[in-house]
Amino acid sequence: MTTTEITQILAKEKIIDDAAGFEAYMNEHDFSKNVQIGVFVVTNNMTYRQLAHTLTH
Repeated sequence: MTTTEITQILAKEKIIDDAAGFEAYMNEHDFSKNVQIGVFVVTNNMTYRQLAHTLTH
């Protein structure tokens, strides 16, 4: 999946409020290059940093 697809799913599931903002965060901090394949447990009270680390580790 691309970062765009992931952010759209997170927004649809109400994990994040701003898909474009989270995607920009992922790109600006080079997280989008390291997104891992898998199933992740995330919540709507996680920070962008926490979400990014979960998706990349």
